[in-house]
Amino acid sequence: MRRLWLPILILALAAGALLRFADLGANEMSADEAATWAAAAAPTVAQVIALGEQLNPGKIAAHEVLLHWWIAMFGEGLVALRSLSALLGTLAILLVFWIARELLDAPGESSARLNVNLIAAVAAMLLAVSLVTIKYSRELRMYSLMLAVSLGQAGFFIRAVRRGGIGNYLGAGALAGAAIAVNFFAILIPAAEALWLAYLLARSGFRPKAAESRRAWKVAIALAIAGAAFAPLVRAELRNGGAAVDRGMLQWIGRPALWEPFALFNKAAGSFAFLPLAALAVYGAIRGWRVAHDAVAFALVWMWAPILMMMIVSYAIAPVLVERYVLSCFVPFYFLAALGVCELSSGGARGAALAAIVALSLGHIFSYARKPHDIQWREATAIALEHLPPGATLGARPAYAVEVMRYYLPPAQRARAQRGGNPSIVLLEERGRGDAGHAALRQEFPVTIARLRGVAVLER
Repeated sequence: MRRLWLPILILALAAGALLRFADLGANEMSADEAATWAAAAAPTVAQVIALGEQLNPGKIAAHEVLLHWWIAMFGEGLVALRSLSALLGTLAILLVFWIARELLDAPGESSARLNVNLIAAVAAMLLAVSLVTIKYSRELRMYSLMLAVSLGQAGFFIRAVRRGGIGNYLGAGALAGAAIAVNFFAILIPAAEALWLAYLLARSGFRPKAAESRRAWKVAIALAIAGAAFAPLVRAELRNGGAAVDRGMLQWIGRPALWEPFALFNKAAGSFAFLPLAALAVYGAIRGWRVAHDAVAFALVWMWAPILMMMIVSYAIAPVLVERYVLSCFVPFYFLAALGVCELSSGGARGAALAAIVALSLGHIFSYARKPHDIQWREATAIALEHLPPGATLGARPAYAVEVMRYYLPPAQRARAQRGGNPSIVLLEERGRGDAGHAALRQEFPVTIARLRGVAVLER
């Protein structure tokens, strides 16, 4: 198996691309995706940014601007729109291979006995068949871009700490700012890296004459400059996010239980694959501690620090711990599991362990795919339009779901879907949002025209 790293990497890329691109239009557009589409489809970049701040509060519209240019090239069909996320999700597989190599290519450590390429290829394979990353690579949202940019930033950070180099310092700083511009919660990765830098500086005695200390100081300066450059955008992002919290837009996030950090990895891997993956990750951490101490230690910081920070925020301010905000934290988990696979005693054991994990992960994916997870907005919109009197308007609850109605309406009819006003017909999302206000809405719209998967069509 030692020489199989290239076939494993090629298979990981092929399988990962297939799982991310196949049948991209099978699920209907969600209301969250429609908010992204509505911003990206604006005529100018300035309007994209303005609408992005309005429709996705707390997030700078970096993804929407990129999607705006993507639409200009490929159109706004659902498959075309989602293919940007699928492409970025496939790129993330290659980035994981690169990061794993950089983690293990440590001067001064005894990791030379490790098969670095094989470990990196196995880590890429584990990410390729990870449902949590597949799911967000098939959505018209910013999380696939957030993951790809965060991984690029982490790779440059590792290179800068290990080797220095102006290009690596610039990459670590600039991509940190770019990731935060995609989604504010990407700031958790530089925050975890700051902890690692503090450790490195303490280990070297903060002496600027020590090579490790000099590199750490330069990386810290690069991150500080990036932070200062992006500070105005971050402040605007925080204001918009605070306003969104005040309006109750995050009420759907419950306060996490104390065991939620472990549950996140269980949900990401699937109940059957999680236990062997966790066992392999623990084994990999133990086996790698002596020969690749810094790689294992940094992986553990990257894996746990952002999640624990979000736990603190969830209890001190407002619940925010959601798997999509910490997608990159699954990467060190798979890296440690790959290290565990490759540290097994024989080639047969390594092959069997990898095959078992891939099979269990694919089983989790296929089990998830067997059940519908979307809402039938397209059918509900068509029914509502059939029953809509001339000159009347459509509404939605939640109000931002108007954008998904607009997507599915003929272009000439899109102006009839409006927020507020006095609509004759409303589409009520019944899945995942609780029943707050539903009773009052049903009194105002007592006639049920149709009930579909996840949505009801109501009339006055």
